[in-house]
Amino acid sequence: MTDEEREALGINKSETNKMINSALSGAASDVTAGAISNNSEVQYEIDKFIKAKKLPFELVSKWFNLNQFGQEDYLPMKLIQDRGIYSASAQEISEAETTTRGLNELQNSGKNLIKNTFVVFTKMNFVSNEPIALAIKQTTDAAANELSSLARDLALKGSEKIYNKTKEGYSVWTTAWLYRLDWTEKTWSELGEIIKAKRNGEDVTFASLDVNFEFIGTEKASSLVTFSLKEKRTEEQIIELSTIRNVDQVYAKLQKNHDVFKAKSPIVIEDGEIYSKIGMKEGLEGGENFEVLEEIWDSETNEITYKKIASIKVDKKQVWDNRYGASEGKEKELGKTLFKGKVKNLASGMLIRQIK
Repeated sequence: MTDEEREALGINKSETNKMINSALSGAASDVTAGAISNNSEVQYEIDKFIKAKKLPFELVSKWFNLNQFGQEDYLPMKLIQDRGIYSASAQEISEAETTTRGLNELQNSGKNLIKNTFVVFTKMNFVSNEPIALAIKQTTDAAANELSSLARDLALKGSEKIYNKTKEGYSVWTTAWLYRLDWTEKTWSELGEIIKAKRNGEDVTFASLDVNFEFIGTEKASSLVTFSLKEKRTEEQIIELSTIRNVDQVYAKLQKNHDVFKAKSPIVIEDGEIYSKIGMKEGLEGGENFEVLEEIWDSETNEITYKKIASIKVDKKQVWDNRYGASEGKEKELGKTLFKGKVKNLASGMLIRQIK
C-alpha cells in the first residue's frame, strides 16, 4: 500500500508497530515485526485485488459459461441447473422423482446458489511463542519487583512457571474476510438483455455487466501449536493439523456470527433420534440451538422459502469430532451429532440452521 493510499484511509504507516511495541517488549517485537499487520490495510488490498481482477464478473461468467457463448449447444443455465441437483441429497433426488414437480424443482433451486455465492479471503500468521511469553514475563517480573520480599519471591516463581509453560511452540493467527456476490433481480435482467442483444448480433460485451461483491464481515481465530515427545506426528504434520483446524475455526465463527453465511444441514431420523452430519469442525460444543426448516417451493416464481417448524438442541454427550485429523488413533465414531427435540412431524432430509 502506498503512503498516499494510507493517508486517504487515515492509516498511520507506523501504527501497527506502535501497537505491537506497546504490548510487547523489544525482544518480542523484533521477532513478530511484520507478522502482525493492520487489517484495515489488508482489506484495502483485498478490495483492490477484487477490482483489478474483476472477480464478481469472473464468478458470473463461470456460473453462466459465458466463455462458451456462441457455441451451437450453449445453454447459459446448464451449470446452474446441474449444481441445483448436485447440491441435493440422494434422498431429495429420490423424493423429487416421485412428485409432480420432479427434478425441475431441484434444477430451479440452483438459481438460489448464485445469490449465495461467497468468497472468503484468509490471512495467516505463524509466530513463535517464546518472545511473546518473554515479553509477558518481563512485564510481570517488573510488577513483582515492586512487592515486598515474600510476595515478590512468590510472584517471580509464578511468572517463571507461566513462562516455561507458554514459551514452547508457535501460535497460528488467522483472519478471514467474507464477501458475497451482490446478485439482484436487476442484475438478472441486465444479463438477460446482454445475452439477447448478442444473439441479435449487436456489438455488446458481457464485461459491461454491473456486478459487485458485498462485504459481509471479518472474523479472527488463533490456536497454539506445541511439540511433545509423546506425539507420534512429525512437526510438519502437527503444523498442518493446527493450521487446517485454525481455518476451520474461523469459518465456524463466520457462520455463527453472520446469518447469510449459516449453512443449512439435513437431518437424519433413526430409531426415533435426530442426527445431522455436522460437528466440532462447524464449531459445535454441545447445547447449541437449531431451528428445523420446512422447504416451500413456489411453482409460479420458482422461488424456495423456508418455514420454521421446530427447534432442537445439540446433545452435549454426543458431538461428532469431525475436525481434521481427529479420527487418527481413535475408535470409529458414529459420524454424526445427536440432537435433543421432538421427532414428531420431522423427517429425514429436512434442513436445520443454527440460531443464537
